[in-house]
Amino acid sequence: MKTDLQHKLSQALLKGNPVSSLSSEQKTPVFVSEIPMILTLDQLRPNPDNPRRRRNPRYEDIKSSIRARGLASVPIVTKEPDSSVYIFSDGGNTRYQILSELWQETQDERFFRLHVLFKPWVGRLECLIGHLTENEVRGELTFLEKARGICEARTLYEDVLGKKLSLRAFAQRMTADGLPVSISHLSKMEDTVSVLLPYMPRLLENGLGRHQIEALLSLRSTLKKITLLFSEHPSEHPDAEQLVGCFNDTCRYIDEQNYFVLEDFIDELIGQLLRECPLSGFDYDRWLFELKVNKGKLLSQPETSSEINSSSEMDGDQEGKDAFSSLLTETIPENKGNKLSEKPSDNTDVSDPLFIPEPVNPIIEIQDDLYGGEPVFSGDIPVCGSHTENDILDEGGNESGISVVSPVDIITPDPLSCAGIWPMVAGMEDIEHLQVQAYRTLFELSRELNLDSDFMASLGVNSPGFMTTAESSVLSLVMRIFTEESAHSDTVSSALKQLLTGGTQADNIPVLDDAQFMLWMKLMYTLRCLFSLQRTIGPDITDDDSEFE
Repeated sequence: MKTDLQHKLSQALLKGNPVSSLSSEQKTPVFVSEIPMILTLDQLRPNPDNPRRRRNPRYEDIKSSIRARGLASVPIVTKEPDSSVYIFSDGGNTRYQILSELWQETQDERFFRLHVLFKPWVGRLECLIGHLTENEVRGELTFLEKARGICEARTLYEDVLGKKLSLRAFAQRMTADGLPVSISHLSKMEDTVSVLLPYMPRLLENGLGRHQIEALLSLRSTLKKITLLFSEHPSEHPDAEQLVGCFNDTCRYIDEQNYFVLEDFIDELIGQLLRECPLSGFDYDRWLFELKVNKGKLLSQPETSSEINSSSEMDGDQEGKDAFSSLLTETIPENKGNKLSEKPSDNTDVSDPLFIPEPVNPIIEIQDDLYGGEPVFSGDIPVCGSHTENDILDEGGNESGISVVSPVDIITPDPLSCAGIWPMVAGMEDIEHLQVQAYRTLFELSRELNLDSDFMASLGVNSPGFMTTAESSVLSLVMRIFTEESAHSDTVSSALKQLLTGGTQADNIPVLDDAQFMLWMKLMYTLRCLFSLQRTIGPDITDDDSEFE
């Protein structure tokens, strides 16, 4: 009896707990650290968050290498907690596709079973950043693929945090996670997906480069800036939506051609603008200038000539300012007997109506002589007869009892030159750049006078860079002499042109050289000052009046 009971118990213990046995068979082991494994292709899947969408351009070379040598590196895989398949963590989608093809072609086990390194699941966001980082190092992603990956990463960040992220906060988190991206670059990538992809899908999918995309975004931004010109009368002019609509139509047209050349795009865009959004004063050349050169800068805020110059020009100007500042701050030998520099004591009652503050140090400055003489020092220097005894007598005394004044070393500054005042940008001294500079300067001047519609850009071989469209203003009449042959101008205009600029012919040089031209400009400024004073004289005063004798 006892023997039978013991036998039954022994059999029951050997069978074990049926529930426990069932759950242990179905339970999948959970790894908490990296571990090497051997997996089959049936257990692997490509990562759906891999930003690469197009086929690797080196696909055939990689396939040939794997066929001959097998995998050169161990793929890294991971697995979601509730999933039964493994996915590639950092790249590997191309290798998975190649191995699948080789297994179908050869049925070779070395293509079916592969050694992998398992990494615990860290989340979709980390996997996506891992793919982006690996492809960033290899440089194999197109700009659109990277832009899509960045946009997907931002969405995942916001899902995890439960709030919207600014570009700055997004950039900081990307940098902290190992993929540094600038804010401006993030903005361009998001604009690529949101404003370019709907209208240029084919070119972008085929790998349109970063520089071309940035040029397109710059054109679109310029069109929006140009609408600021019409802010005073918006109902009479096209708005930003209409101009951007022309840009989108151009994108569709170029995308259908399946090629991209920036110059052709701009040409087609200007054609669209002229047809769909005609504007007074905006012809082909004006649009070309605004889109390629000006980029809407003068429309929102007129540029000064100093802003037009490059940084190298600004550096040159700064050196000149520093030299001139050192000249102004040149120290003058101290006259120890001079008490003009003494300051009132701290207990002096400045509220006393009888208190007269003593003069401070004289203000010294350089003043150019009006008639071409040497520059002189001027300022609050005491006039003759105002010196005190202490000013005259030297503190140490001498035989005559009169102070010997040491002469001040006067430093004569370099004479002004045209190149010093209006320096040319290095590498931009050719005809085309100077024509553009001439038009920009004239456009700035005419815009200040509300005469910008009187001139158009002109880039002919012998063109000054502009042409007049009207002769209703004094400025347009004067500038007309530079746009036509002297034979068609009156005698005074021809003489003025010959005096100042000359012509485009080899023997038609100006009468004035650069130094003489500076004297001419000085003469013009002197006459401006003179006439300004003469305009204040009443009409009843003549040369015979005693006031002018």
